[in-house]
Amino acid sequence: MSRLALSLSLFLLFSCGGNSSEKSESGNILENLTFDLDTVVMDPGDELVNLQFSPSQFDLSPDQRRYYFMHRNSGEMTVFDLEERRLIKKILFEKEGPNAIPNFVYSFQLFDENKFLLTDSRNISFYDSSGVKLRSVPFDKDNFPELTEDEGYSLITGLKVDDQQQIFYSLPNDPKSERVSLAIWDSATGQSRLVSLPEFGFLTKFTLVFRDGNSYSGASFANLKLKLEQDRAIIYSSGTSSIYSFDLTMDSLYFKRYEPKMFPFQAEAPLVSEFSSKQEFDEGIGKARAQISFGDLFWDESRTIYFRFASISKPNLNPELPAKSEVYLMAFDKELNLIGETRLEELSFPPTWAFFKDGKLWTYVNVEDELGFAVMDFKF
Repeated sequence: MSRLALSLSLFLLFSCGGNSSEKSESGNILENLTFDLDTVVMDPGDELVNLQFSPSQFDLSPDQRRYYFMHRNSGEMTVFDLEERRLIKKILFEKEGPNAIPNFVYSFQLFDENKFLLTDSRNISFYDSSGVKLRSVPFDKDNFPELTEDEGYSLITGLKVDDQQQIFYSLPNDPKSERVSLAIWDSATGQSRLVSLPEFGFLTKFTLVFRDGNSYSGASFANLKLKLEQDRAIIYSSGTSSIYSFDLTMDSLYFKRYEPKMFPFQAEAPLVSEFSSKQEFDEGIGKARAQISFGDLFWDESRTIYFRFASISKPNLNPELPAKSEVYLMAFDKELNLIGETRLEELSFPPTWAFFKDGKLWTYVNVEDELGFAVMDFKF
């Protein structure tokens, strides 16, 4: 399919209505939502860009101009200029030796254009733009004596570090005790603490397990995520619309439970999470996928509004055809109050690996194996 044809099909898939800016009197700011869409493709020049794992690990420069895409297993980072729409450089990391990066990068965080955090399930290290390892950090269970073994293994979940690269935050959890916590560790002082998140305890039940002798398979449907802002940490999950926020200045925890009118406010925990047969395990996965799932929380600076997608997968009788979903969009004010919701009937799946730039939502699309974005302009 040509780029022009693909762009047209994306437009038909994503575009909705006209350019109405009518305001609703119902209190639902998304009641009359419409949006336009454009498709842009990054020019790689003479370089090949590996999209094997898609840009699941990316970050933007503080001015939102540069897009840093960390390839999870190849040891390279590609940097694109979103204004000029072209590749501007590659950063090659070593896989062995004193500057080695993880064989498979679990998470990536950008601090400035010369400092990055790369992790796997155990190793946490800072690197510069020349590929030199600046320091490794012992962020582990030894810093939190009260953690269980399971919580120690999951300590890396949702890991984020403040702008000064000093204070670490994560979301350890334990299915046995149904406990989820916000872990906070100051690497300069060695002080640590756990903040209990009791309303999220049920989310630990969403990991399905199949054991057959020494073999093990697992599937999780309620991933925990953490968004770190200047003065607060926001904790959310794909299994619920509810949100925790922890005020870093006031040292206070807040919980928001929502009652959307168009879709369930959260998924139901499975009655059985461990299976002894592959057939039952697959059936459990099918039931979990058919439930509501909530996406990331996106901040639109131009409107001072958060947006969040939700979706429900629909059964597909033909496995050769792409899966389809009912897709919904929620809007929240700065205090995380729900101020709008709508169904996006033209969308067959929610946007993936997205971000807001200049008041528009950019979401990843593969255009003939080149890095591209569908740029959505909301009107309401």
